[in-house]
Amino acid sequence: MAKAVSFSVTVRDAVGNVSVADARGAIDEPPVIDHVIVDPPVVPSGGVARVTIVARDPENDMLTFELRASEGTLEETPEPNVFLWRAP
Repeated sequence: MAKAVSFSVTVRDAVGNVSVADARGAIDEPPVIDHVIVDPPVVPSGGVARVTIVARDPENDMLTFELRASEGTLEETPEPNVFLWRAP
C-alpha cells in the first residue's frame, strides 16, 4: 500500500493575510520479488528450464518482467512472468 504523506501549506501576501491548507499525497512503493523459480534447476547442454518470477506490487500496479541470462538463450511465453531458458 502506498505510504501516505501529509502536507501543511501556508501562504502569506505582502500585507500579512494568511491562508492555510492541508494536502495529502502518497509514495508509490516498488514491486517486491518474492521468488524466482528455475525448473528444473539443472539442465544438460541444449536443455530447457522454465523460469518463473513470482512478484507483486504493494499498490496492485500492473507489472512487466525482464530477464537476462549470462549464457544461453531466453524465450518469452504467453505468461508475462514466465520465460524459457535454453542452456548453451
